[in-house]
Order: sequence, then structure tokens, then C-alpha cells
Amino acid sequence: MNIVSRAAIAASILAAAAVPCFAQDTVSHLTDAQGREVIVRTGMPAPQQYGPKPAFAALDSNHDGAISREEAEAFPPLANDFDLVAHNGERISTRQYAQWDYR
Repeated sequence: MNIVSRAAIAASILAAAAVPCFAQDTVSHLTDAQGREVIVRTGMPAPQQYGPKPAFAALDSNHDGAISREEAEAFPPLANDFDLVAHNGERISTRQYAQWDYR
């Protein structure tokens, strides 16, 4: 096998592997029981950009030195990761919050 053939095979494999990365949204044309066309669009929504995480004090609204689940709701990425950050506890300490990187 010569170098050109190997390069062509490698390029084909890389191109085939990259295709699923770009195919996030799909459109399917189906027919329902009455014979009508149904168009189904599926895919992931665009990610929301939240910017940098707020200061601990900004989320600790009652100033008790910890962030509760209710206080975490003010910053959706933290609310989403609450159990992970709090180690399945009820509150997030300043140390836990400092170690959390949501990006």
C-alpha cells in the first residue's frame, strides 16, 4: 500500500468520524395513520451563556455562610450541579463553591 492510499484511507476515516459531530439537528418526514405528512425536528437547543460564576456572597442571600438549594436557583448552572457540588448534602460551603468549575 503506497503513502497516497494510506493518506486517502486516513482522510476518509477522519471525515466519517467527524460527520456525527455536525449532525446535531435532524428533520424526519413521516406519515401518520390518516396519511398526512408529519415533520419532526429534533436536536439540542443552543447552549445558554451564563458568563462567569457570581461571587459566593451574591448567592448567599441570607448571609449564613453557605448556599442552600433555594439560593442556588439564582444561578441555573449551580442549581443543576447542586448535588455534585454539595456532595449530596443540603448546603454548599465556600470551599466547595471555590472548587466548582461549571465550564
